[in-house]
Amino acid sequence: MEKMDKIFKNRECRFAIVFGIISVLVMSLVERLFQPSYAIKSLIKILVMNTPILLHTRLFHRGYFDLIHLKRKKLSKTLVLAMAFAYIGIIVAFLLFQDMIDLSLIRDSLFEKEGLTRENFLFVFVYIIIVNSFLEESFFRGYLSHVFIRHGYSLSGKIFSAFLFSIYHIGIVSGWFNILIFVIMIIGLSLAGLFLQYVAEKEDTLSGSWMVHACANLAINTIGTIMMLK
Repeated sequence: MEKMDKIFKNRECRFAIVFGIISVLVMSLVERLFQPSYAIKSLIKILVMNTPILLHTRLFHRGYFDLIHLKRKKLSKTLVLAMAFAYIGIIVAFLLFQDMIDLSLIRDSLFEKEGLTRENFLFVFVYIIIVNSFLEESFFRGYLSHVFIRHGYSLSGKIFSAFLFSIYHIGIVSGWFNILIFVIMIIGLSLAGLFLQYVAEKEDTLSGSWMVHACANLAINTIGTIMMLK
């Protein structure tokens, strides 16, 4: 891995590290301490994840889409396979580990803490697939890792963004699982972050990892729909 002292001497990398950690900590604190409704939490998430990117564009004179490495590209066979793998993989993982997950706790959390109802479910369903996946991809893969890659610190950027990606999600769902599942999720989410990074680089655009992430969220929503119907 690249030497950390050189990375911290780089102003853009240092800015991304500090605000990346702050953003994840803020979202974790909001989730654990304030437990707002899903609508309020979504607004906070948009603000928290976009502020560092917008500040970075102003301070370092970068274009928004260039900074998050988002550009148009047609679907490739590799991308379609990655999308299918993300959807099927999550469904299979759920089926394998469902006995170790407190499904009633998740269901109660969705209805009571998140404010999810059968009336707003369709809106939340679409929001999670399209908007939420873009927010996370633009922040973790587009912004955090790409700042490092731009300055030649590719490996450090991938590991940093993947680790923060796992910590961010663990902060949201840590109360749903036992310690074994907690450890498995840290490892699994970090690997998922690296996989999404690979897709983004393979397709040479953030839209690649965004579409794969959207399929993963579609799988999660499929599971959530089944749980709501029970």
